[in-house]
Amino acid sequence: MLAAWSGNVSLSNPSVNVASRFQIGSAANAEVRWTPNPDRGSASSTLSGGRRGTAAACALDNGVPEPAITLLVPDDSHGLTTKVQPTLSWYIESAQVVDMEFILSHPEHAEPVYTKRLQSDTGLVEMVLPELAALEADVEYWWTVFVDCDSDGEYEIHARSFVERVSDGSVANGMQTMAPLDQAATYAANGIWYDALNTLVSSYREDSQLVTLLEIRSLLDQANTQVPLELSLAVES
Repeated sequence: MLAAWSGNVSLSNPSVNVASRFQIGSAANAEVRWTPNPDRGSASSTLSGGRRGTAAACALDNGVPEPAITLLVPDDSHGLTTKVQPTLSWYIESAQVVDMEFILSHPEHAEPVYTKRLQSDTGLVEMVLPELAALEADVEYWWTVFVDCDSDGEYEIHARSFVERVSDGSVANGMQTMAPLDQAATYAANGIWYDALNTLVSSYREDSQLVTLLEIRSLLDQANTQVPLELSLAVES
């Protein structure tokens, strides 16, 4: 499933709900506090030259605003999940619809685990991994989004990050009885990035509370994930 978070959302689809804009929350007052897992190390050390490559922009010189991409991942640590099929998200800034390709790769396999072509203009996009791309435990996969910068596809940019499923299930113990905000706080406190973010988004879908939007905004800020300060959220109901 793909869902778009966009600043300019078409309402031609009646199944799409548009929420109020994100407001900037104070990280100091947030209930969901991001704490990287100290046992997993820094993701910045896994790419040459210390460059994480989680954001990129087209270097065009034609007077058109440059397409740019930012992955919704923590700035300086591994992206962990407890899910076999987690949701991975990124933000696109573009004055027009751009072609993209999502690729999930296994560190020991030459061929990608999963690829998908898609299109989007400005907005946040979610990719729910399908069953054929189910994650093995304790394997550091990398995922990459390529963006075509020009209409003929001859020039592209890409952003890359990592996702790893933890095998220790102790973090999820007792989650069933917790409120969604407490679940997200528990995940974040244990460095489980993807589950913390996705729990907040899922909670907002079920009950459009402003406090949840504030926690999403704060979580992204705490992880130094550079996305626009004002967004509206469009999700499939």
